[in-house]
Amino acid sequence: MIKKFGIFILTQNTIERKIYLKTTLYFLFKNYNKDYKYPIYILHEGDYDDKNQQEEIITSIRGDCKSTINFLKLDEEDFKIPDHIDKNKLGLSVKLHPTPYWRNERYRMMCRWWLVHFPKYTKGFEYVMRLDDDAIIEEPINQNFIEIMDNKQYIYLSNFIHIDCGLCCYKMKETFEKLLPDKIDKIKDFFIEKKLDDNNEIFHKFKILIEEIEGIPYDKKYIDLKMPLMFYNNFFITKTSFWDREDVKRIINEIDKQGNIFYYRYGDAPLQSLIVSILEKEKISRVVFKYSKRLQRESFIDNDGKFYQYMPDNYNNTSCISDK
Repeated sequence: MIKKFGIFILTQNTIERKIYLKTTLYFLFKNYNKDYKYPIYILHEGDYDDKNQQEEIITSIRGDCKSTINFLKLDEEDFKIPDHIDKNKLGLSVKLHPTPYWRNERYRMMCRWWLVHFPKYTKGFEYVMRLDDDAIIEEPINQNFIEIMDNKQYIYLSNFIHIDCGLCCYKMKETFEKLLPDKIDKIKDFFIEKKLDDNNEIFHKFKILIEEIEGIPYDKKYIDLKMPLMFYNNFFITKTSFWDREDVKRIINEIDKQGNIFYYRYGDAPLQSLIVSILEKEKISRVVFKYSKRLQRESFIDNDGKFYQYMPDNYNNTSCISDK
């Protein structure tokens, strides 16, 4: 029997992540799931196998909503760097760190997981929702996501639209043009272009990375940055049958083999957004409600000890407010 809908949250059993997870679950129920009691699956790598650890999360939930919580252990191979990835190139990429949000090997494995491995855990569901363990739904949601998906026959529903970093998406446009040559006219609509010239210190770091990954000298005095439009996919709902299509699986497999998730830090958000937008633009939409990720609530520190913040200037807004 196919289950209609499941909510999936990927997390780790650390003090920090447990605090975020409990807060995320509190607002998920308070502002949405208390009315529907859809099953929630806590995805973990074995660090929630202990029943006492699971009980700590379950007993933090109120009333009969406790029964919606399930724990699902991931396959051990999911979070390993695949054999086809050049570890030296990956190491150099992480070390060069051209932007504050360049992140580490673990982050790249997580991005790959959402694109490559997540669909296997959604088999048996018609629709699934992703919510990150540090994402807060900040206001009551007065609409049923599944009714929207069913009534409109959508395959993808998200919230906030963003222009992603051109460095983190270097040659992503060319990748999709190669994979989908019959859709080049559509692909260009999802990218905004600008140049990074050699007066910028980031240029010189990134030039080193390009030369190492491509294996040839980089002679230009600028770097063409093609920045994709994407959904913040820390919240999304999708129809699982879309990701089981042969054309979609082919695209994901080719992107995975290319390795740029690791070398250029391709995120799962722009990749997922582009796949659904290019193939099924008329079957995607947005729902409007306020939510925030941790980076919209807190500052963070980079590898050099410098603090950054992406917060708005006042408490009347969050940076994840959607406009109609």
